[in-house]
Amino acid sequence: MLILAAALALTAAPLRALPVSTPTLAVSETADLAQCFAWAKEQSESLHMQMEQVYQLEQQFKQALAAALPNLNFNATDKWLDTSSLRGASSPSGTFISPQPQVNLAFSQTLFSGFREYAAMSASKHQGQAAELQLKHANTSLYQDVSNAFYLISNLEGQLVNILSAVDLSESRIKELRHWVDLGKSRHSEVILVESQKATYEAQAAALRGQIDVARDLLSFLTGKDMAETKLADRLERVRNLDPEETVLARAQARTDVRALHKQLESQEDQVRLAKGAWYPSVSFLGDYYMKRVSALDPIKWDASITASLPLFSGGSQVAAVRQAKSQVSQAQYDFELGLRQARSQIHSAYNTLRASVFQAAAAEKAYNKANESYNLQLQEYRLGLVNNLDVLTAINSLLSAKLTFDKTVVQSKLDLLLLKAATEELP
Repeated sequence: MLILAAALALTAAPLRALPVSTPTLAVSETADLAQCFAWAKEQSESLHMQMEQVYQLEQQFKQALAAALPNLNFNATDKWLDTSSLRGASSPSGTFISPQPQVNLAFSQTLFSGFREYAAMSASKHQGQAAELQLKHANTSLYQDVSNAFYLISNLEGQLVNILSAVDLSESRIKELRHWVDLGKSRHSEVILVESQKATYEAQAAALRGQIDVARDLLSFLTGKDMAETKLADRLERVRNLDPEETVLARAQARTDVRALHKQLESQEDQVRLAKGAWYPSVSFLGDYYMKRVSALDPIKWDASITASLPLFSGGSQVAAVRQAKSQVSQAQYDFELGLRQARSQIHSAYNTLRASVFQAAAAEKAYNKANESYNLQLQEYRLGLVNNLDVLTAINSLLSAKLTFDKTVVQSKLDLLLLKAATEELP
């Protein structure tokens, strides 16, 4: 996934020990991750399509229910007969009178059909429940996409802040060196070297601005809002502690995609009952109440009948249908077992990734503190003539690199936490 790949280069927090120059952003409003996710849910066509699928399955269940309920129909017919060959002949009981009008109410009810209606209702119900669970899982997937885009922007803007801070440091360094050149204590080449480094930082800043524009376009696509000038507020605290691994892995069974696969399995089991129902006899009731008939039958106001049918042979289609349904149950069982294993694997992988990023952030913080201490000492020693300008530039680069790495690991650990929460479907 493009979003997942792009989110691997994360950093986000200004340099604490360096002068900060905030990038210029025309802020129209402030949005946090929760607000962006709410917008994305309103915008997502995929979610709306799945909502329609859930609604369609609800109607399918009602159709299956209707097969078990009685039917009442109003019928009206007017039948004309060719009586030309009967002219002069008597019509027994008025059988050949033309026209023959008839108006009646017909009531029908299936009394028994091998419980096929109830199996179909149960299958439709389980399919609807599976669709609802899949809809919830789609919300989780959308949350992952929004989180990746959100923290990608946070990373890039944090990098831009740090790079602009380095530009300010370089500018201060240039002014100091020019003063030393005027006093004859530094060479002009040292000024040129720092100016070259400053230009490199400015080029990196320009590249970052372009990447920020692209990342904001991605977030705009997901949310359906113009996010070009929206300030993003990261309200998630730094991750320091983890839940026990076994506790996290145990949540795989409750994931909506796993539960949806189990509902599909139950639906397929109902299909076996439905297929077996074709072997059973069927019994139905039909009753009519007549409001208008031919004169000969007009005294008879109602009639009723019970019809029974027992299937004896249909070319083996019923046996094949049952075998097919049983095979589909086995397939659904394998799908469920595979889905459960994949869910556990995904959660385990996300947990290990988060644990590594938390440990890395702690180590990167120590490295940054040491780099900051080294830079301050190098600056003091340069003013005492103990080190040269190249040593100071090296210290600046080391400090910037350490800060970028520290910020990257901190923000990456936040994203990894959200991805783990998405994997276990415990969205904050």
